Amino acid sequence: MNLIEQAKQKMFETELSCFAYLKIGNYTSKYNGIRPLLQPLNADKCFFEDAIVIDKVIGKSAAFLLILGKVKKVHAMIMSEHAKNLLEKYNIVYSYDRLVPYIENNLKTDMCPMEKTVLNIEDVNEAFIALNQKVSDLMKQREI
Repeated sequence: MNLIEQAKQKMFETELSCFAYLKIGNYTSKYNGIRPLLQPLNADKCFFEDAIVIDKVIGKSAAFLLILGKVKKVHAMIMSEHAKNLLEKYNIVYSYDRLVPYIENNLKTDMCPMEKTVLNIEDVNEAFIALNQKVSDLMKQREI
């Protein structure tokens, strides 16, 4: 069994959303969305450098974060076409179990708000700023 299959099995058994093989060990998260990628990158932009990242869902927003983090390889159980195109543009090795046109929101009524936030952005740093702002805005809405 290869590293990706091992990680997928562990993710299934322990209900993880993200698993990464890092230089310093393994990183795991049970949080959904971009939080498992965004939080470590806000603390250290080199956190995922040369990592192999396996995630349940990778849309364009997650792809931007992985590119910013300088990952070596990415695998998604579900990947959007937007993410695939972006990873190709930046020559990131990727694989997926299922390719979809776009990532849906939790209610499956529209596009994921994070993917929608970066849909027309092409710059990695601009995307990082926009995603942090969107998360901040969403957090403020929940406080009301």
